[in-house]
Amino acid sequence: MKTENMFALVDGNNFYASCERVFRPDLLGKPIVVLSNNDGCCIARSAEAKALGIPMGAPAFQYEALFKENGVHVFSANFALYGDMSNRVMSILSEFSPDVEVYSIDEAFLQFKGFSLFDLKHLALKIKNDVQKGTGIPISIGFAPTKSLAKVANKIAKKYPVRTNGIYSIDSSLKIEKALKWLKVGDVWGIGSQHAKRLNAIGVFTANEFCKVPLQWVKTNMSIVGIRLQHDLSGKPTLTLEEIENKKNIATTRSFETMYTELEQLSERVSTFAVSCAEKLRKQKSHCRTLLVFIQTNGFRQDLKQYGQSITIKLPYASNSSIELVKYALIGLEKIYKKGYHYKKAGVIVLDFSPEQNAQLNMFCHSHEKHKDIMK
Repeated sequence: MKTENMFALVDGNNFYASCERVFRPDLLGKPIVVLSNNDGCCIARSAEAKALGIPMGAPAFQYEALFKENGVHVFSANFALYGDMSNRVMSILSEFSPDVEVYSIDEAFLQFKGFSLFDLKHLALKIKNDVQKGTGIPISIGFAPTKSLAKVANKIAKKYPVRTNGIYSIDSSLKIEKALKWLKVGDVWGIGSQHAKRLNAIGVFTANEFCKVPLQWVKTNMSIVGIRLQHDLSGKPTLTLEEIENKKNIATTRSFETMYTELEQLSERVSTFAVSCAEKLRKQKSHCRTLLVFIQTNGFRQDLKQYGQSITIKLPYASNSSIELVKYALIGLEKIYKKGYHYKKAGVIVLDFSPEQNAQLNMFCHSHEKHKDIMK
């Protein structure tokens, strides 16, 4: 199989818990859980906490006794910290490829074109070490010729950390087949629980079996997205990020075709990014409570002054309104913008989600319902 065009999925291991551990190195090897912003349920667990059987989404009050018995360290979510750490990780990743797609606060795709003569494992070790040294965050890396297969490779790297050292590459037809036979169909990126049930009902339990399902059945039951997913899993780059299942965090970031120096230029692009994030939120019927804005100069231009900064903004209420998200994204941009620099990249990341139907209003957000109608 040709490896001239490979994707890497870089994923922070137990990201929120790892961020807390960076500032508390004494907790290395000890169980950690991070609770939602109302301290209601677990939204992140360290490997040690997972080993204790603490599930994702576990109500904190039901596990208080287990926490005390096992010395579990409990933290309230600090999205400002996680957003800042995420930006640092992404900044380091951008040094290895000009094509970086920030998928969520703890995940990014890197595309490597024309790297067939490079040792990808050596490159991955360099990425892993640089991120660990620069931020203290441990990562896993999966290489493959398509994005969905890179997701699979990353799962293998995280599942078998000792054997893989957190790095795995699917770079042959044999490895594709072996990986797809190993992966349960319900764990495939882009196949939700309802589709998994339908597939199980017709005797399909692995990703490999899914790839052999007749196209007509897939088209009828899973639409064209399901067919593209089949192709992508088979090693043919087909799927785009926007066609994947609901996300925990949404990011819109871009490297500019030319460098910008003026706030007005950056404002136009950041506004577009915020609108894109809002559209994706509405598509999956979610609201966000927090957004992160970042800007950075061109790290490859050492002849120019370098600057990069991010800011995390807590919204007064959860929203998916383009108008609201643009408003707060621009407030953030104005606070971190510095004149005299040549900016090459910017982005908006929205996080801390809640279901759209659970929206809680306050006395200061009278325009919220008007925005809802406009956004339709």
